[in-house]
Amino acid sequence: MFTKKEIFSLLLTIFILSFAFGFDDKSETFVWGNWLGNFVVVFIMVALAFLAHQLGHKIAAKMNGFTAEYAYWGIQSLSLKPRQLLGKGKSNPFPRTITVFGKKILIESFPIGLILCFLVTLLSNGQLFFLAVGQYTLLIKKTSRFGRRFFEVTNYEEAKIALAGPLANIILMILAKLVNAYGTFDTFIFINAMLALFHMIPLSHLAGAKVYFGSRLLWVSSIVFIVALIVLVYTVSIIPLLLLSLLSMFIAGSLYYYFTYVR
Repeated sequence: MFTKKEIFSLLLTIFILSFAFGFDDKSETFVWGNWLGNFVVVFIMVALAFLAHQLGHKIAAKMNGFTAEYAYWGIQSLSLKPRQLLGKGKSNPFPRTITVFGKKILIESFPIGLILCFLVTLLSNGQLFFLAVGQYTLLIKKTSRFGRRFFEVTNYEEAKIALAGPLANIILMILAKLVNAYGTFDTFIFINAMLALFHMIPLSHLAGAKVYFGSRLLWVSSIVFIVALIVLVYTVSIIPLLLLSLLSMFIAGSLYYYFTYVR
């Protein structure tokens, strides 16, 4: 399901995310053996959570007649010159090809998400996070869109596909909550919660932006549902958790709809 190109990007992303989540191992004194042991456990949990996130996009894309391809979140322009900021002149140094040990490697964009994730973790000593690191691209296959008038993805289709990633993390978070009687899965719950929340931020090319610009009503309802789950997940049992979160989503969606389309 994942191409060789995707696998490399996924492994790099999972490693950086694991560094962020596992940097602070909660020990009073630093011991290499303990830190590495904790890192391995965190790496496995991050891999499960992040792969589920990407599979959510892929499955939703396939259901709508598309193929989703993973890439780390990056930018193609690094220039701050006024002329280029105004859209004049060349401002896209990426993609570019570099040669390493005689082998040409294509760098499609500057990995700003991974770099921010690493720097924020390092500078805050593992107390702060920046986890908006991944994006996806839709590849349209005309043969799978047979019978439709247009081959382009609609805004609402894009929003549904984008939302599937964070929702996959929410599902894992809820499943972990069901078997978390003794706090064994607290870290796994936290990882999924943070991945869902950060990828709902409406920054360019992130899933959150695709949901936001595809359907504002869907974005408002979803972000309130996700935030309510995260706030309540450690304090209430599963049934009240779901009911209160769904109620919050319904109220937020209703208020947004009323003030946007009715009033």
